[in-house]
Amino acid sequence: MQDGNSKSSWRRDAEIFVVSALILYLELILIRWIGTEVRIFAYLGNLILVACFFGTGLGCYRAARPASLMQLGICLLFLTGLVANPLHLEFLNLKKLTDWLAGFEESPMWGMLFIAPHSRVAIALVAVGALLSLTIFIFVPTGQILGRALGEHPRAIWGYSINIAGSLTGIWLFTALSWCQTTPVEWFGILALLAIVLASVTGRQSWWFMVTLGITVCSVWIGQPRGVRTIWSPYQKLEVRQPFLVDSPKQEKLAGAVYTITANGTGYQLMLNLADDFLRTHPRLYNLEQARLSHYNLAFQFKPGIQRLLILGAGAGNNAAAALRHGVEQIDCVEIDPAIYALGKELHPERPYDSTRVHVHVTDARAFLKSATGSYDMIWFALLDAQPGTSYNNRQVDHYMYTLQSFQEARRLLAPDGVLLVNFASRREWISERLYGLLQQVFGRPPLAFLMKFNGSAEYGPPGELTLVTGNGAPTWQNLPANLEGEYLRSCLLQSEFPVTTRITTDDWPYLYLRYAKIPRLHYLTALCLLGIVLLFFRWTVGASARSDGHYFFLGAAFLLLEVQTVSRATLLFGMTWVVNAIVISAVLVMILLANLVAARWSKLPVWMIGTGLLATIAALALVPLDSFNVLTGVMKLMAASAFLTAPVFFAGLIFIQSFAGCATKSQALGSNLIGALAGGLLQSLSFMTGIRALILLVGAFYLIALWLRPVRHRVS
Repeated sequence: MQDGNSKSSWRRDAEIFVVSALILYLELILIRWIGTEVRIFAYLGNLILVACFFGTGLGCYRAARPASLMQLGICLLFLTGLVANPLHLEFLNLKKLTDWLAGFEESPMWGMLFIAPHSRVAIALVAVGALLSLTIFIFVPTGQILGRALGEHPRAIWGYSINIAGSLTGIWLFTALSWCQTTPVEWFGILALLAIVLASVTGRQSWWFMVTLGITVCSVWIGQPRGVRTIWSPYQKLEVRQPFLVDSPKQEKLAGAVYTITANGTGYQLMLNLADDFLRTHPRLYNLEQARLSHYNLAFQFKPGIQRLLILGAGAGNNAAAALRHGVEQIDCVEIDPAIYALGKELHPERPYDSTRVHVHVTDARAFLKSATGSYDMIWFALLDAQPGTSYNNRQVDHYMYTLQSFQEARRLLAPDGVLLVNFASRREWISERLYGLLQQVFGRPPLAFLMKFNGSAEYGPPGELTLVTGNGAPTWQNLPANLEGEYLRSCLLQSEFPVTTRITTDDWPYLYLRYAKIPRLHYLTALCLLGIVLLFFRWTVGASARSDGHYFFLGAAFLLLEVQTVSRATLLFGMTWVVNAIVISAVLVMILLANLVAARWSKLPVWMIGTGLLATIAALALVPLDSFNVLTGVMKLMAASAFLTAPVFFAGLIFIQSFAGCATKSQALGSNLIGALAGGLLQSLSFMTGIRALILLVGAFYLIALWLRPVRHRVS
């Protein structure tokens, strides 16, 4: 009998660990994969994340009912079939959703220039609703398993600690796969293995379930593009092509002439060969005078004799190649994506990254600005494109690069006569106006503004971008060089100043692509769509009589709102890299484990003491500037800042586990907590209006409400 109990206890612990790892791992897969293949989701903040939370919470509410892993398998098969589209059916091409939903004037999206008819917007919202519904149903069975296992566990704190340990495992499993640049086929293959292990541990083995998982993996594999080199970097899906040169009468392909890189299905970068020797040997394809007007070459007309150059957003190496051609002695290149740097080193025809004069830093450009030492003769903000960063916040990888504080940090690194150059593919006049106003405020005078009219072909670089030039020793239009390039620049010069009526972006409000301080209509529409699904599913599957426990609901809402704020603010200290995001989210979970350890050792800590610690740490987040941690470096900075940013989680974890340990209906409590997290995730969009730091006050308010609603029966005596 004792052995049987021991085995049962081991199986219960294994069940909690495996299902927790699977839930987090599957969440990260869907956030990354759907946001890549259906790009609109990458710009919608936490939509997929909160759908996953709701599905898990709904499952916890249904913990008393039998869980069906076949439901998971079938819904996952349908979801992957829609997204991967293995039969390549045009009417199932979900990439159109981005075109139909992305054209709202108030928040233009990268590469989108038009507004779709209302009928197509409605169809797109229905499709978004279908994808969210499938996502929710996928997580219901795992939520049922988790809720029942935690509810039946005789030691609540131990069981919840295993839950957190499994979640950590799921996060770092996917992080390791991202670091190895694995593909979705491998992600879903490992997911299938995890699901089979879960079925074995829970005693729900089914051949049909395994067949469904196998078909799912095959569907993802068949849906992959063929005949093109595809790399899944930690940030995006890159596709590399060597196209035909359109200027060639014979449409001949020239080895080493031009490579194109698309990111998440959209044109992203070119790898150009603008070396003089190459251009002269192919006169049918290239014009030397047009090549001189490429924005890569024009940059050096603003500052002759550059000795030290910093390129932010160096990409595959075009800017570095131009710097080498113009004799720059030291070139610091910053590129966040290791896969793009590797492609540039391997394929760029001019081989700029092989030069000893080029020093490459694979990191976030904003983090580099904080740690770099001057002085630079020129700092070049290259075409840092508006790709999404992480679905744990509303920022994109270039957001924090175009803020007041970012340009101030860049100015600190300039030489006394240094020049700051900004190239930007602005598709709205108000975005150009915002950038103009930022530089004017930082340097105290209007920058030179050019709108390039270059009519050359793409083999010379992207035409038509905005160029802003300022700095300590910036040129004026009168002393532009008297040559072909100078005459061209004078013809592109915007003679009148921008009115600068749009709000200036700051580190607290970094939304470069948001015209006004308001929640965009797209976010309203998709949030309402999700809320409608939530209400429908909750009443249908749980029942109208079911009630959410307010204590756990507000703890969940505060937790997720605090988590996404923690990730956002950590970005300012360490950069928006995938490793930083994984470390910070892991630090949040480690704080919960520490809270469990303390609660197990000192179960009768008074709630007033815990609440005081919680409110004090939240107040510190609101009042203490993050720049205080810049005096530290390396591991010390990471540890100190992570502890500071996640300290409220420790005290909130103590409140949760004390209540949870004394709760009679643990599955319902966990369900309320997860559905509260859904609300917190949606409320994160309030930062579009208030800025980021103000949401810390909302976090504090939610925790106060949770403390007020804390029932006496939940307290550990």
